[in-house]
Amino acid sequence: MTDPTLAETAAADLPTDTAPEAAENTSALAKQFDPTAIEPDWATRWRSEPFRADANSGKPPFTIVIPPPNVTGNLHLGHALDNTLIDTLIRFKRMQGFEALYLPGMDHAGIATQGVVEKQLREGGQSRFDLGREEFLKRVWDWKGQSGGVILSQLTRLGVSVDWTRERFTMDEGLSRAVRAQFVRLYHEGLAYRGERIVNWDPAAQTTLSELEVDREERKGKMTTLAYKLEDPSQPASNGEIGEIRIATVRPETIFADQAIAVHPEDERFKHLVGQQARIPLTGRLIPIIADEAVEMGFGVGALKITPAHDATDFEVGERHGLPRPSVIDLHGNLTSDLVPDAFRGMERFAARKAVTAALVESGDLIEERDHITAIGLSERTKVPVEPIISTQWYVNVKPMAAKVLEGLDRGEIKLTPERYAKVNRDWLENIRDWNISRQLWWGHQIPAWYDEEGNVYVPDPENPELDCDQDPRYAHLNLRRDPDVFDTWFSSNLWPFSTLGWPDTDSEDFRKFYPTQVLVTGYDILFFWVTRMEMAGYHMTGQAPFNTVMLHGLYLDSKGQKMSKSKGNGIDPMELFDQYGVDACRFAFASLSTGGQDIRHDPRRFEQGRNFANKLWNASRFALMRIGEAAPALTGEDDLTRYVRSATEDADLHGSDPLRSGDALTKLRGRSDLTLADRWIISRLNAVTAEASAYLDAFDIGAAIRTLYAFTWDEFCDWYIEAAKPTLSSGNLGTLATLKAVLEHILKLLHPFMPFVTSEVYAALGHRRQLALHSWPQENPALHDPEATRAFAALRGAVSAARSLKAELGLAPQDRLGMAVEGEQAALVTQNARVVETIARVTLVPTLEGRTLSAVEQGVTIRAPLEGTVDVQEWLGKQRKRLTELSKQIGQAQGKLDNAGFVARAPAEVIEEEKRRVQDFGVQKERLEQVLAQFA
Repeated sequence: MTDPTLAETAAADLPTDTAPEAAENTSALAKQFDPTAIEPDWATRWRSEPFRADANSGKPPFTIVIPPPNVTGNLHLGHALDNTLIDTLIRFKRMQGFEALYLPGMDHAGIATQGVVEKQLREGGQSRFDLGREEFLKRVWDWKGQSGGVILSQLTRLGVSVDWTRERFTMDEGLSRAVRAQFVRLYHEGLAYRGERIVNWDPAAQTTLSELEVDREERKGKMTTLAYKLEDPSQPASNGEIGEIRIATVRPETIFADQAIAVHPEDERFKHLVGQQARIPLTGRLIPIIADEAVEMGFGVGALKITPAHDATDFEVGERHGLPRPSVIDLHGNLTSDLVPDAFRGMERFAARKAVTAALVESGDLIEERDHITAIGLSERTKVPVEPIISTQWYVNVKPMAAKVLEGLDRGEIKLTPERYAKVNRDWLENIRDWNISRQLWWGHQIPAWYDEEGNVYVPDPENPELDCDQDPRYAHLNLRRDPDVFDTWFSSNLWPFSTLGWPDTDSEDFRKFYPTQVLVTGYDILFFWVTRMEMAGYHMTGQAPFNTVMLHGLYLDSKGQKMSKSKGNGIDPMELFDQYGVDACRFAFASLSTGGQDIRHDPRRFEQGRNFANKLWNASRFALMRIGEAAPALTGEDDLTRYVRSATEDADLHGSDPLRSGDALTKLRGRSDLTLADRWIISRLNAVTAEASAYLDAFDIGAAIRTLYAFTWDEFCDWYIEAAKPTLSSGNLGTLATLKAVLEHILKLLHPFMPFVTSEVYAALGHRRQLALHSWPQENPALHDPEATRAFAALRGAVSAARSLKAELGLAPQDRLGMAVEGEQAALVTQNARVVETIARVTLVPTLEGRTLSAVEQGVTIRAPLEGTVDVQEWLGKQRKRLTELSKQIGQAQGKLDNAGFVARAPAEVIEEEKRRVQDFGVQKERLEQVLAQFA
C-alpha cells in the first residue's frame, strides 16, 4: 500500500493526519507480511507530517528530549534501544491525551567533529593552523551541512514520532546564547574560575578530556619496586632493610617529578621515618617522608611516591602538604624539564619508561619487577593513553549546585527508575569535585573570557552577556585578547532540557508549556557525566528540576556480554537488523529486552520472535478482515453494532468520539444474547490486560508491558479466541463479528506504541481514515470484567490441552481426529461448548468409551481417549517404558554435570542454564509419563 502524497491528501479534502484509505477486504493487506512494503511510506509520513506539539493547547504536557547523539555518529544499538523506549512512552502518552513532545536534536561533539575535519585536511596536506580559526570553522559547518547528522535520518527509519519542527543543535544560535548566559552567570557568582589542577590530557588531540571521554581498559604492565636511600643511612626501614625505604610504582619514568614519599600515619613500619628525607634514584635529589591518610597500608609496600603534577591523588596530597608540583612530561607526552637527566630528556614517555627501568637495574635501585594488571585511561576518540598533567583551565565549583539537587531529591522532585540508582545519584552529588569545563579545541562554544596584557580576566556583564568585552566601551583602552579555548561539550548539553525550549527566555511559549520535562531516558553509564549535570544546571539556572523521572536502561552488549566496539569487531549495525527482521520486530526486541536497568545481551531469538509476532498479527488481521468482509453484506439493520461491523469507521478528531470506537463496541456488546462463551472470555481478558499493560507503562516498565501484550495477543487472541470463534463466525453471528473487530482494534491500539508500522497499516485496512497514532489509548472498563466466563473458558482450554496431550502420548498427529470422553464437574460445561473443543483439538466428544482408556486432567477437566482400536496396547506400553528409562538417563547425565564442581566452574553460564533446563523439562515429562503408566499398573 502506498500513502497518498500531500497534494493528493489536500485534494481529497482530508486532514494531514489521516491514514490512507483501504479496501474493506483482505486485498488491503498482502497475503504475506513484508515490512519493506509498508515501513518506508509510514516513516516518510511521520517525517514529513510531524507530530507537532501545541504549546497553546489545554492538554497536560508530556515532554521527553532526545539524548542528543553526536553529529558525527551513526545509529548503534544503544541509540536504537534508547529511542525505541522513548518513542514507546511518547506514543503511549499522546494516545492518553497528553500534549506529547518528543524533541529531537544533535550534539556538536567537539573532539569527534574536529577530528573528522582535521583528518580530511591532513589527507590534503593541510592542518587547521594553515587555514586559521575562522576558515577552519567554516569548513566544519560545511561538513556538518553535507555529511553530519546521518543518525537523524536513521532514526526516521526507526519510526520515532518526534516534532521535527523543533529540531535543535547544540551550536545553534539559541543554544549558543544559553551556554554563554550560563557561563557569565556562574563567573559573576564566583562559581566559574581559572585554576591549576590535574586534568586528563590527550597528547594526540592536544586537549583536556572529561571522564566520559576516557575509556578504562585493563592492560598488562609491570609493578616496579624501587629503593629510595635514606639521608640517614643508619635508620632501619621496611622489610628489615637498613638505610632505605621502598616504594612500588607502575610509572618509573615519573620519579624525577617526585616531591615526597608518603606513608600512613598509623603504619608502625614507617612512623619513625616521618620527617626524614630520602634520595630519588638516578638523581639523588632529596625529598621528605610525610604521613597522609590517602596511603593504603595494605597496598603494595605501604609507601607511595608523591608526584603532584602527574597523578590526581598525589596532587591532593601535595595540596595538603604544600608540596611543589613540577612537571616532567610535556603536552606531547615527552620527558622534559631540568629535573630529568640528559640521558632521558626528550624521550617519548613509554620509551622513557623502558630506558629508566634499565638504568635503575644498572644502578641497583630496582629491587623487583613483576607482572601487574592495571587500568589505564584511553582517549575515547584517539585511543591514545591519556596523561594526567597539571594545567591551568576553567573550572566550575559545582558543590553549591549539587546541594540544590540534593535538597530537591529530599523533596521527592526527581524519581530514578530503577530505584537502586537513586543512592548512586546521591552519592555522586555528595562527593562531587570541581568540573573542568575548558577544552583546547576550535570547534565548540568559544569561552567568552578576555585577558589584558597583565593576565587580568574580563567576562561580559550579566546584564548584557552578548556583548564581547573587546567591543565594550569600558575596556576600549585595553588591548584584550580572547581565550582561545572552547567549552567542554557537556557544558552545553547540561542545558539541553531547557535550552532547547527557549531558555534563557523563560517567557517563551515552549518553556512555559513543556518545562520541566517529564522523563529522561538514557543509559546508566552517563548518570554521573550527563544526568547529574543536567540536574545541577536545571535547579541552579531555572530553579526547577529539569525532569520528574529518570528512566535508566542497561548497556547493549554482544551475545557474550562484551561491550561492542570496532576494535573487537563485535559491533552490529541496527540498519542491517532492520533489513533482516523489519523495524517493528526490532522495536519489539529492544522493548522486551529492557528489564530493570540490567545490561542487555544481544539475542537474535528476540528479533526472530518479533518478526514472527508481526507475521502472526498480520495473518490474524487478514483472517478478521476476510470474515468481516464475507459476513457484512448479509447483515441488515441500522443499529450501532451492525453499522460498526458492516461499514468503515469514519473517525472524528483526536480523542473525540468516533461513531463507534472499539471501546464503545465492547461496552455495547456486554450482555447480548448472541455472545458466545469465547466472546465473553476474550472481552474480559482484554479488559484485564489493558489495565495491566497500562499500569506497566505508567511505571515505565516497558519490557513487562510488551511481554504481557505479546502473551495475550499470540496465545489468547490468535491461538484460542480466533480458533474458538470460527464455528460461529462461519454463520455470520453479529456478536462474534463485532467482538472480533473490536478486540482486534483494541489490541492494535495497545501494541501501537511498541510496533507502530504494522499496527498503523492494519488499522487503516480496517477502514479508519485517521491514523492510529492519533487515536485514544484504550481504558479499562470494570463493567467488562466477567469472572464467570474466565473460569468457564479455562475449563474449555483445559479440555483442549488434555485432548492434545493424549494425542501426543498415543503417537497421533495433531490433525488426526479421535473420539474422546469428558468427565468431572466441568463435563456439562465442556459438552455445552463441544464445538469449541472439537474444532481446536480436532476431536469428537462422545458420551462414553468402552475398553481400556488413557486419561489426562487439565484445569479440573478429565478427558479419556481409547487405547483399544487406536494403538497396540502392549507395544505402546513397551515404548513408554523405554521412553521413561531414556528420560531418567538424560536427567541423570544433566544432573551429573551440574553436581560436578569442575564443570560448573569452567562452563559458560549459558551452558549451565541449558543443563538446568534439561533437568527441569525432562523431569516434567518423566513425572507425566509415570502418571500415565500408573494407570496400567
